[in-house]
Amino acid sequence: MTEDRQQRRLTTILAADVFGYSRLSAENEEETLRTLKAHRAVIDRLIVRHEGRIFNTAGDSVLAEFSSAVEAVRCAIAMQEELRVRNSEIPENRRMDFRIGINVGDVLVDGENLYGDGVNIAARLESIAVPGSTCISGSVFALVKNKLSYGFEDIGLQTVKNIPEPVPAYRLAPSSVSRPETRKAKSFGWRLALAPAVIAIVGAGALYWSNREKEQVLHSAALPVDAAPSHNTPSAPPQPVPTERPSTPAFSNQILKTEPPVGQLPTGASALIDDGTCPDGQIKKIVGGNVTTGQPRLRSCIPRPSDAPRVEAPTNAPSLAVVSPTPQLDAAALERMQPYVGNRVEGISNVTGRPFAMTLKAGGAAEVKVEFASGGFSLDRGNWWIEPNGHFCVRYTRFAAGNLICRELSVEKGTVKAYTWDHRPNPWVFSK
Repeated sequence: MTEDRQQRRLTTILAADVFGYSRLSAENEEETLRTLKAHRAVIDRLIVRHEGRIFNTAGDSVLAEFSSAVEAVRCAIAMQEELRVRNSEIPENRRMDFRIGINVGDVLVDGENLYGDGVNIAARLESIAVPGSTCISGSVFALVKNKLSYGFEDIGLQTVKNIPEPVPAYRLAPSSVSRPETRKAKSFGWRLALAPAVIAIVGAGALYWSNREKEQVLHSAALPVDAAPSHNTPSAPPQPVPTERPSTPAFSNQILKTEPPVGQLPTGASALIDDGTCPDGQIKKIVGGNVTTGQPRLRSCIPRPSDAPRVEAPTNAPSLAVVSPTPQLDAAALERMQPYVGNRVEGISNVTGRPFAMTLKAGGAAEVKVEFASGGFSLDRGNWWIEPNGHFCVRYTRFAAGNLICRELSVEKGTVKAYTWDHRPNPWVFSK
């Protein structure tokens, strides 16, 4: 007798699902079904084009198999881009956004259907993705990181339902690469032509600010909150404070409840986390990785320092790292900020793929205008400052979910730019 053994194989699974389908259907079943069929026609066509195979559907969800992780990610990008265009022609309250999760794993084969953790993880990643976006597992990231010119944001280990081990996850942000590169290509010619003049201005500006160093300390301390530099007074391009890459983030002198999000832990820097995942008497230590090179975060349990206070572990996971509140702006802080007062900071949102613009005001007040993918914009207020290490930090009420964002300043051909800790594309550009 031959043993009846279940067939298995390693494959790439793409799971897609409509966000808020029940609400849409409850409001208008017939219109919702028509929209779903139109969107599904796009999805089915793109899956076939990228050599995938749909093996299961249930209402508004789709499960597809790909032999190539690269083609699966390319398919997801094409799906979201084409659906975004189609949604722009639909009233905002009737738009149908898909969330996508992708995983590479071992699956059980039963006829045309597939089962197992390889499928379940893709479905769980889809459930934590932002509507209209894609979330991939660490196994997918390892296969595509050097083969696709798109940005990936490490969102850390994710605890998902019915999966015993936390899953490394990455958020796909294609707009963070394509748009800035286009802008750079268009503007390169005139920047090159102005390079000699810019260099001369930067030199003169450096001398000017050096001579007025003492005067600025007194002036900054007395600067009113709503004051702004006169547009009639010539000013040199702002110069960031010369810095060395910090070995630890500003908040790592305390024990954190959860791991700091991407952008707050430089490559090689370490922080201690008391989240209850290590045995008694031990505490978790993490070392920052690099998304661009694929270097992962390193996590280990070490003996708890004798002077380390216990921090009550969070009840919900994942959650944001604990960070210090906005610092008090003393004379030294105001002096560091003075060259940037009145600046306009422009960039591309990793969430919406649309431009935003910040206005930096005196006294640390800031405003941001964020464009929606569907048209229109939103305004938000917050605070900004320059850290002693020279990093530009900002925190708004709603923008970036209210998280603290700190970026490293760099001067490129007379233009100040703020980069993430791993110098990914999509820098923030400063201008007067």
